[in-house]
Amino acid sequence: MSRSVSEKLGEGWRMMCPENHHTLEDQVGPTVYCEQCNCAYRYDDLIDKAELGSGKRGYRH
Repeated sequence: MSRSVSEKLGEGWRMMCPENHHTLEDQVGPTVYCEQCNCAYRYDDLIDKAELGSGKRGYRH
């Protein structure tokens, strides 16, 4: 990732948790909190919608 996860989280549409929620709050570390899941995820577990077209991550419906 060329931009930091914190910067990408600023674009509300872009980052999703593994359950496809966008209500993420950066926890100033390698994790974010998803308000809908009520749990934390590592940065590596997040899905960047801008990268979906490049085949890096699959989008689950």
